[in-house]
Amino acid sequence: MIKIPKYQQGILENLPSSAIYLFFVLENKSKLNEVMQALRQLIDGQSTVIGLGEALMHKAELKSDFKAYTPTIKQQKLAPKIHCDLVLWLRDNDQGMLMHKARQMIAIASDAFKCTDISRACTYLTYVEDGKMVDHDLSGFEDGTENPKDDEQFNTAIIISDDKHLDGSSFWTIQKWQHDFEWLDKASQQAKEEIIGRSLDDNREFEDNKPFAHVKRTAQESFEPEAFMWRRSMPWINDKLEGGLMFSCFATSFYPFEAQFLRMTGEEDGVVDGLFKFSKILSTQFLWCPPFVKGKLVLPKFE
Repeated sequence: MIKIPKYQQGILENLPSSAIYLFFVLENKSKLNEVMQALRQLIDGQSTVIGLGEALMHKAELKSDFKAYTPTIKQQKLAPKIHCDLVLWLRDNDQGMLMHKARQMIAIASDAFKCTDISRACTYLTYVEDGKMVDHDLSGFEDGTENPKDDEQFNTAIIISDDKHLDGSSFWTIQKWQHDFEWLDKASQQAKEEIIGRSLDDNREFEDNKPFAHVKRTAQESFEPEAFMWRRSMPWINDKLEGGLMFSCFATSFYPFEAQFLRMTGEEDGVVDGLFKFSKILSTQFLWCPPFVKGKLVLPKFE
């Protein structure tokens, strides 16, 4: 007998070559349950991953460890809180299919939600090496190098619980970073490598990194407890030729992201991550991804 996964499979699968992220704000609470049930019929957890945000989780009859993103004073300047109640990650290699799916989702959601952002995403310099897909950020650096391997991917990203409404769920943090490409174009390779702490040529981590190097700020095993997360980030672009990284990570709690982000923003020792030299954060969202049971999305009841 084949065991059917209880989680949204798109969380652990390889990245598609194209994607669209839809961000929504709840406007009509009276239509919430009706709209969510309509969306439930279309969301398969594979080509579409759903995350519930602050307002929905406050209305959900669910005992979870969800919390809203609450930045410190310093973080509010670097990563301001932008309200969001629902995110859909549409995944497909066919951009035309993505467009039609996005139109459909927005139309169905419109009775209760306002779509506040539509972000197109893609892969960049992606190839397969030793059976593993290697992805890059638009800065040219490899992304997701320290991701967990094999079974640890599931253990890191997916919640195991006796509560059937939580078993197979996940906590999702998504941040939209916008890069300064003019700075990246003009900066020397050495300057860029000092910021990241890795070689652009072969992704080799340097032994003597600067205190602000990104790899030094976010070394997952350097926290107590360790702060491992499953990263599924994708580059995003728009019609103005602006772009950056849609940082996306999944975990069994928000702790791994919060621990790393406190250090990145200098809360621990006053040293701010070098990434802010060429990139800024446009939005940060904390979300909860419901589980799948017998091929159906398991949604909580909303008050």
